[in-house]
Amino acid sequence: MNVIIKRSILFTAAILLLLCTFGCSVSGPSYENNPSYSHLFVDTDDAAAKELKNQIIAQLIAYNDGDAEGYYALFNMAKEDLNFNVAQFNAMRQTVNMTYTPESIQTAFINEDNAQALITMTCRGDDKSTGEVLYYYRTAMTYTMVRDGKWTVTLQTPGHEEDLMYTLSEGTEPVTQ
Repeated sequence: MNVIIKRSILFTAAILLLLCTFGCSVSGPSYENNPSYSHLFVDTDDAAAKELKNQIIAQLIAYNDGDAEGYYALFNMAKEDLNFNVAQFNAMRQTVNMTYTPESIQTAFINEDNAQALITMTCRGDDKSTGEVLYYYRTAMTYTMVRDGKWTVTLQTPGHEEDLMYTLSEGTEPVTQ
């Protein structure tokens, strides 16, 4: 009986190890092969750039899905500020369908735990009751980020390529659609 339990535990542990080795990611899902987001990755992206881009894409997906907590999870802010922003986001989502469509994400690494990302995107808001387009524009924002287990945004500013404080990684030219 004792041998059967030990074998069951070992078998379960082996299955979990295989699943996490081949099917799990500590940093979250990978969008590199997703047709909707693959254009955001370039051949010269290293593991850190891919991790950063995947977290930003997950954040934008949360925004588009109306998941305020998921969207704001990437930002490093005080609890009161987080609560205020989540409430504002949820209030806006009652009447407006808001979407961000990323066109490009360029990364610049200061060191392994400090980076900037320039996200170029289109922003659209449609009135939920009428379907009327309330706004539709192209914009860019720069995230200054720190990694402490996962990447977090410490500063968000409107941005363009010339606003990045550090040299961009090679091969990260914006994609226009």
